Amino acid sequence: MTSRALFTTVFLTLLFGVLAAVLFSRDMARAPEIAAGGPSTKASPSTSAIAWPDYSANGLGFQTPARPDGELIAQGYRQVSQTFAEIGPEVADPARRFAGNNLSCQNCHIDGGTNRHALPLVGVFNIYPRFLTRSGRVVSLPERVNQCMTRSMNGRPLPDDSPEMAAFLAYFKFIGGPEAVHAEPAPPPPVPASVERGAVVYADVCALCHKPDGLGVRVGSKGDADGYSFPPLWGPDSFNDGAGMDRFDRAVGFIRHNMPRGVDPAHPQLSLQQAWDVVAYLRAQPRPPGPER
Repeated sequence: MTSRALFTTVFLTLLFGVLAAVLFSRDMARAPEIAAGGPSTKASPSTSAIAWPDYSANGLGFQTPARPDGELIAQGYRQVSQTFAEIGPEVADPARRFAGNNLSCQNCHIDGGTNRHALPLVGVFNIYPRFLTRSGRVVSLPERVNQCMTRSMNGRPLPDDSPEMAAFLAYFKFIGGPEAVHAEPAPPPPVPASVERGAVVYADVCALCHKPDGLGVRVGSKGDADGYSFPPLWGPDSFNDGAGMDRFDRAVGFIRHNMPRGVDPAHPQLSLQQAWDVVAYLRAQPRPPGPER
């Protein structure tokens, strides 16, 4: 072998060795990403894990994260799961009475907003600001929170700089890693919805928990700020007529896939027609008037 050929051989060997080392180092750095089948899911102090959280009774449940804003996140979780006790109309501090009824955010956003089939809050932090057809404009996340406060909770807006708004946003950010799930409007019913048929569905399926008068079952007594074991579906302590649950496009799918509580969303107990009918019945019942759009 000539000296020139020897030099070429040595040079190529060294070159390939360097390239192999670089590739190996890169793959080692991406090991968590490769194992997860996508971008790394390792949590940092400012983000939560990508894995979908499960705060249901059958899941791991919420635990205050060990991070500087952990207590603020926990406060946000309590405001979602025990709204009545944190910012409801019966809390001790009048300045914190933002909600106008004793419902809980998780009456609709079940399991602290982690139930995939019940208007989940997981991932919403990353999709706002966004255009909302109902509002006819781009809406920020604090604005969207206050739409719920003034409609579903029949209360007053949270100031943008309030500790309560900061807690909501911290919690939403904490569970904001996974992609948000968008609820599609329910398909139209086979025949137009009927209040009369809906009354029968309510009596047969819903009244056992929400009671024949629709006023639900309180925990403790009025004034205790303990909320409901089964929330009222109409009446003065329920959501107002501006809430999403007073609209067919939101309520039909929610009721069909989540009611009676514990039903398998893949195998609903109510037919599509029954869901439309019972929503028609609920919409015919008295409730507080909502704010003007």
